[in-house]
Amino acid sequence: MTGTFPRPRLPEVGALPRLGLAASGWLALLAALLPEASPLRVATVTVFLLTCPGLAAVLALRPAAVGRDAHRYAVLEAALLSLMLGLAMATLVAVVLFLGGVFTATRGLLVLAVLTSVLALLPHHPGAREQDDGVQSGGGGSGGRGGP
Repeated sequence: MTGTFPRPRLPEVGALPRLGLAASGWLALLAALLPEASPLRVATVTVFLLTCPGLAAVLALRPAAVGRDAHRYAVLEAALLSLMLGLAMATLVAVVLFLGGVFTATRGLLVLAVLTSVLALLPHHPGAREQDDGVQSGGGGSGGRGGP
């Protein structure tokens, strides 16, 4: 039995939150100039590393994934995806800098701030998500062998 289940339509994220997201990395970089044990430094950098790079990637790849009136499961999915993508991006940046022999916390933060800004400021195409607006269940398919 093959059925199509429509995905809930989610509102788009506006320009102002995207600008705030783009500026978040630079704010974390400024906070890194505070004394090492400063709670403000630790909190700012931790929040940035856990949320901002992943959220920027989610918004760049799935612009309708986060919104104010969104379905609760869609918001949960976007939050978990943001967290996992952010951790993966931080890990990849750290590994590349370690392998290059140039790792410092400030350089890692700088690379992530640049990536976050670029991803947050990418042009937005509102119709891009309309190509895949349903989840199909059952029905098998061709098993990867081509054909109709």
